[in-house]
Amino acid sequence: MHGALQRRAARRSIGVQIRSVTGDATGLDDQSVDAVISSLVLCTVADPGQVVSEIRRILRPGGRYDFLEHVVASDGTFLRAIQRAVRRPWTWAFEGCSCERDLAAVIRAAGFTSVQISQYRLRSPFIPVSTQIAGTAIA
Repeated sequence: MHGALQRRAARRSIGVQIRSVTGDATGLDDQSVDAVISSLVLCTVADPGQVVSEIRRILRPGGRYDFLEHVVASDGTFLRAIQRAVRRPWTWAFEGCSCERDLAAVIRAAGFTSVQISQYRLRSPFIPVSTQIAGTAIA
């Protein structure tokens, strides 16, 4: 998708710099970024805690991390049972996605000065990922 992004940005005279790096080692300087946005990313990385720590490291004081992620359902619920049952085939079919992660806890533990998270249910045929969070963390 990098090529399409670059073409669309160029048509609108927007400067874009794309780096092919992983979220746990961006190569950016400490406190050098105003904002980070992630959407349905933390389910696929090997260590979401390391990725969120990297985001915290590169954000300047007062910088924003806005996120939307699907998360583990509450213990003892039917949805949680479905997540457990489809865990392995889901990971294979959806490029490493794990719908069994407590990403709200990961984000809260990363050392942001404030974290606001809303949890909601998404009505979708993809039942295992219907439990979602969205929010903002401030460095």
